[in-house]
Amino acid sequence: MRNSSQPTAVYSSYVEQKKVQFEKQQSAYRRQQAEIERLTAQIEKFRYKKEKAAFAQSKIKYLERMERIEKPREDKHNFKLRFDPRLRGGESVLTVDKLTIGYDKPLCTVNFNLRSGQKLAVIGPNGLGKSTLLKTLIGEVSPLSGEFMYGHQIDVAYFDQTLAEVNSDKTLLDELWDEHPEYDHTEIRKILGQFMFTADDVYKSCRVLSGGEKVRLTLAKMMLSKANLLILDEPTNHLDIMGKEALEAALSEYTGTVIFVSHDRYFIQKLATSILYIEGENTAYYALNYNEYLDKKNGKTPVLVAAVKKEEIAAPVSTAKQQRENAKKTVQLERLIARAEEELERLREQRFDPEYYHDYQKMAQLDDQIDEKHNEINHLLEEWEKHAG
Repeated sequence: MRNSSQPTAVYSSYVEQKKVQFEKQQSAYRRQQAEIERLTAQIEKFRYKKEKAAFAQSKIKYLERMERIEKPREDKHNFKLRFDPRLRGGESVLTVDKLTIGYDKPLCTVNFNLRSGQKLAVIGPNGLGKSTLLKTLIGEVSPLSGEFMYGHQIDVAYFDQTLAEVNSDKTLLDELWDEHPEYDHTEIRKILGQFMFTADDVYKSCRVLSGGEKVRLTLAKMMLSKANLLILDEPTNHLDIMGKEALEAALSEYTGTVIFVSHDRYFIQKLATSILYIEGENTAYYALNYNEYLDKKNGKTPVLVAAVKKEEIAAPVSTAKQQRENAKKTVQLERLIARAEEELERLREQRFDPEYYHDYQKMAQLDDQIDEKHNEINHLLEEWEKHAG
């Protein structure tokens, strides 16, 4: 049986995935630019006509609200990010004891102890409390019962998936400088340059930034905070593959502690040293990395070969017929996986559609569909591993 620590995207290489994602991002960017050009032309055509002025104004407001898609980068230039905690903090970072979270009704009850240096991935279906847990831990949402307590000298920095804190009318320069006045003008510009904001970019209004630009600005703030506990809610959502690689590398080298929510299986697989699965009464904490968690979930028990004599290990006998059936099933599953991945990308692209990103309920439904598609792919991959041998 194939070891689950091997790459799970069996139907395509990593390089091919990068190419496909770049092309899809480029397509989404071009579609949005065409839409912006069309709306701008309408505004110019009607803004000075009295009977159409209201129409033009509505289009202006629509453009202002539009979340801009960042132009994908073809070169290897990437932002430079390094998290260095100011304080080491205590060995015990966070104790969560019978913490019931929710709003008007309980979503789940959580128990875990987080130690220094751990990277805890919070996973599970959408809408069942992952983001609510993070908001509870930073004090934005009150717990329904139970308690949590941070350890000695624990400094927290929080990444909000809505990126609400960078929706102001301030320029990038002022936004970063106001939060960190200990730096001078030149230092702030140099830091913004590390995150690919150069020349006149620093005078852009935060409100008109693309999703990827807002993420980079937020990460710049987190880097300067020098916190020893990072709490991240879907930090890779608006990043291209190169951006994800930069963030993943920075978090891998980070000596502090991380709690993160993500749907990105590869990102979780690379970073998580422990797992918190949230799903109502099935909520549970696992002191395991992601591959070990999957093995436990699937009932797989690792064999300690060193403790077993060679003659005691009976090799499974596989007939030619079984081998043919397994090979046939493997090919079928690879096709299903490829189709499911294409459907997942189609659903992800819809996040950039105004019909969704201006409608909270539709976006929530879309996120549920994306989550279901992730679960479908995970199930198919598990089936593939059983037959691939």
